[in-house]
Amino acid sequence: MTKGQAESLAGISILRVGVAWKTSGGGQKGLMGRFRRAVGTDLDLVAVALEQGRPKRMCWFDNEDAFDNGSLITLGDNRTGKAAGDDETIIARLNDLPASIDTLVFIVSAFKEGVSFSNVEGITLNVYDGGPGGQRLGECMPDIDTYNNACVMAKATRAGSGWNIDVVNEMGQGRTREQLLQLAKQYAA
Repeated sequence: MTKGQAESLAGISILRVGVAWKTSGGGQKGLMGRFRRAVGTDLDLVAVALEQGRPKRMCWFDNEDAFDNGSLITLGDNRTGKAAGDDETIIARLNDLPASIDTLVFIVSAFKEGVSFSNVEGITLNVYDGGPGGQRLGECMPDIDTYNNACVMAKATRAGSGWNIDVVNEMGQGRTREQLLQLAKQYAA
């Protein structure tokens, strides 16, 4: 997957998006650095569903089934970044989303107060064909940025009867729900 270049999701009905990260010692050595790594860092993967540029639903730790029908769900909230593989995952059953939804924007956020991207290293967004035997379609690694606390990683957009996905990889502020929605609106179809 390449930034700014839409790739077709033809033949894919289930899109699985996962984010992995590891906690940094924050440049501190010794006991404090080990303590920070041991405690872990809480990032959140968010999917905002938009209709003609307007946010309609948000799937994240506070709303695990955005449409109450299993079409846009999160598989849980990892508060440490210590899982094997992806730490948080969102699944979009593309054919089951409401027909009016034309964009899904995927954001990684350091939502909690006192947490920023300076607390983590190695953030990677992975995109998979979520169907049986599905393969990883690509990955995106955001730039290291200590001044922002959110990254719009990717967006999926309706294209006729199918969907496309492209890497956005743009930083912003996402400490509040309103900030996350504003970030998503910038990348509407």
